[in-house]
Amino acid sequence: MRLSALLLAAAVPAPLFAADPPPGEDLFPLAVNNRWTYHVQPFAGQPFQEDRFVIRVVRKEMIGDQTCFFLEGRLKDRIAATEHVAFTKDGLTRFRADNYDIVPPVTVLKPAAASKAPWAIDYQLGDRKATGTFSQEPATITVQGKRTRTTMVSAEMGGTNGGRVETRVWYAPGIGMVRQQINEGKRTTVLELEKFEKGE
Repeated sequence: MRLSALLLAAAVPAPLFAADPPPGEDLFPLAVNNRWTYHVQPFAGQPFQEDRFVIRVVRKEMIGDQTCFFLEGRLKDRIAATEHVAFTKDGLTRFRADNYDIVPPVTVLKPAAASKAPWAIDYQLGDRKATGTFSQEPATITVQGKRTRTTMVSAEMGGTNGGRVETRVWYAPGIGMVRQQINEGKRTTVLELEKFEKGE
């Protein structure tokens, strides 16, 4: 499973005004030690595996002049992926993935009230050039047996050396990512939220 594609998550810089939280923050609430635990279905139609994929907000760090949260993803108690993300004026934005800076940073989630128009960006991850295209829309899905209103982001990412990954991520207000589906070639991986634990 290509776990580097899993962490389409977020972080929060200090807002310009205390009364004005960054746009979209409610779709991925963050604090140090917040933790999301997911069931993993490694192939579509197969049973969910016993091991869990866990995303944790480890700490705040600066990337240039941007305050980010450092997120760590673990599978079988091993670090599988890391990233630095922040909410900017555009929404949830990735600044670094697995120790490689993303230039320019890529917005992966816009505020729920934002225009439904898709967006695209050319970027560089380390020495690799890539293109990402995104769109989002409201969607109601079943989460842990309950009908839940979410914002669904569809994305397609590919590099100049070939290979493309398609993903859909569902974000629920006050919780964050509740489901993700990753399509890579003939392989489809699904993550389903098992539990969300608040930190600070």
